[in-house]
Amino acid sequence: MLPARSGAAPPATRLPRALVVRDPEPEELRATIDWSDWYLDDADGIGAWGEHDEISRLLLSSIAQLARERGWTDHHAGTDRFFAWVREEPLVRVSPDVYLLDHRPAPPLPKQWQTWLPGHRPPRFALEIVATDWQKAYEDVPLKYCQLGCPELAIFDPLAATHRPPTGRVALQAYRRDPDGAYVRVYAGAGRVWSPALDSWLCVIGSGAESRLRLTRSGGKGELVPTQEEAAAIEARAREAAEARVRELEARVRELEQLDHG
Repeated sequence: MLPARSGAAPPATRLPRALVVRDPEPEELRATIDWSDWYLDDADGIGAWGEHDEISRLLLSSIAQLARERGWTDHHAGTDRFFAWVREEPLVRVSPDVYLLDHRPAPPLPKQWQTWLPGHRPPRFALEIVATDWQKAYEDVPLKYCQLGCPELAIFDPLAATHRPPTGRVALQAYRRDPDGAYVRVYAGAGRVWSPALDSWLCVIGSGAESRLRLTRSGGKGELVPTQEEAAAIEARAREAAEARVRELEARVRELEQLDHG
């Protein structure tokens, strides 16, 4: 090991994390795992409340615009698609409200991603929007995504996005998988948290039922990543301004030509 440079702080270290169960009861060792509490039927968790679709749509559109700006070509972002990871229990699955895959799959998209199949990988980023049973969402969702193998999970609770959130609730949580496999909650608060998977900040905009989860750019100035619709509107305004300027210059040239001929 090289000696630390004089005056330089030594790098921080920690022991590896691992889930270990010590001395379980004999009955527990013999017991069959009951996965049924984690079953998701086809309609479970999809479009659970009125603002759900709008929250998902805005973030998904911003991711698409970010991909366009950065030239991402081999990726796929989507919403409300099941991911299963237990071959023997295909109903043990999650349905991210927004997800990002590293590689663009060949069409058609499967009804359900099954991570034991070739080419079926867990998303590198997933968003879950809390709808009804917030306590169950807070407790179970990270466990599921940890088992799925998702490197980064955001949990957005719109009804906690207030100056005085209900007891025990927070607007935004972020979990990341450490190099040793541990799933760590790295943030819980009112929002703004860095997303390595998206290379952007996740920010909570608005309050309560009107709150939304948006991306802001990495420069730290709080500039929103526009949705595709917002970007199209910005480009249209810029094009209109440029065309108006051209018309103004052309009119000025005609005036000057008339003066010369007069």
